Amino acid sequence: MIGGWTIAYAIQTAVGGLPPPQPQAVQAQYDALLSSPLRMLAYHALFMAATAAIVSRGVSGGIEAACKVLMPLLTALMLLLAIYSILEGNVVAALRFLLNLDLQKISPRTALEALGLGFFSIGVGLGLMITYAAYSGAGVNLKEIAVVSVLADTAISFLAGLAVFPIVFAYGLDPASGPGLVFITLPLAFAQMPFGTLAAFGFFVLLFVAALASAISMLELVVALLMSRVGLRRGPATAIAASTCFLVGITTVLSFNVWSDWHPFGAVAGFESATVFDLLDYLTSNILLPIGGLAIALFAGWAIPDRMLVEELGLSPAGGRVLRSLLRYVAPAAIAATAFSAAISSY
Repeated sequence: MIGGWTIAYAIQTAVGGLPPPQPQAVQAQYDALLSSPLRMLAYHALFMAATAAIVSRGVSGGIEAACKVLMPLLTALMLLLAIYSILEGNVVAALRFLLNLDLQKISPRTALEALGLGFFSIGVGLGLMITYAAYSGAGVNLKEIAVVSVLADTAISFLAGLAVFPIVFAYGLDPASGPGLVFITLPLAFAQMPFGTLAAFGFFVLLFVAALASAISMLELVVALLMSRVGLRRGPATAIAASTCFLVGITTVLSFNVWSDWHPFGAVAGFESATVFDLLDYLTSNILLPIGGLAIALFAGWAIPDRMLVEELGLSPAGGRVLRSLLRYVAPAAIAATAFSAAISSY
């Protein structure tokens, strides 16, 4: 659904430009999108169709070909926006915001959110890396790929921060997280900047590319399961997975308009005002992803033979024993302790 928002904003910016640099005008643009379920459904369907079209073409003809275009495009757009943001924004305030350690803001809840973000960002809690590793050749060094993936993810995340926060702080806006930052705060800032319309269009295209790349990976995970376990061909498997995602996504669309006043867990402390969208977001980010990461650590630590771990990762016997201990005890204990602490602190 939010991938559909990026399409809506990119088209709207290209065709009609940015709204006047007034908070009310920018908020009205955002509210107009959210209040139209049919418009949101149309963009949601368009985004899912683009994702399904790529995945249905297979690994080499679809996903690999798309990523060879999407990843360099994503990096180039982000680099250009970061340069623009540094030149036009307040980079000193942005760096202070990104790098200054505020221990008072560290809590079990923020630790759990950071854990979920980390698992999603590098695809660990979802099992994406397992799926893609199954497609790689025997000569691929998995240890090097893991290190490069983590380093590249960190670098891109930091670059994204430089593309966003100098603009936010240059105009004294709220650096709050979530949709408000992307679809309200930043358009307001772009509307006040030189070449703001062009920069805003590039930014929303960047968001679309990033969302599409992530969606391709997640849809492939389900498609691969349907193909290997159910025996479906790629076309039908993609159609079933994408259609299911679209149908479930309808509930998130309605959360912002028709069902905006419905709070399924209103009687539960901490979820009094949570919509279906909020509940799905919390469930996937703060519960399912840590559980997935915990399950993968336990599986790798207890089920995979020692010989396989050592051979596949090119480890010494001592290195294998250290990794085995980390996977069996340290990682599961850390994940469980973080999740338990966050659950206790919320009551």
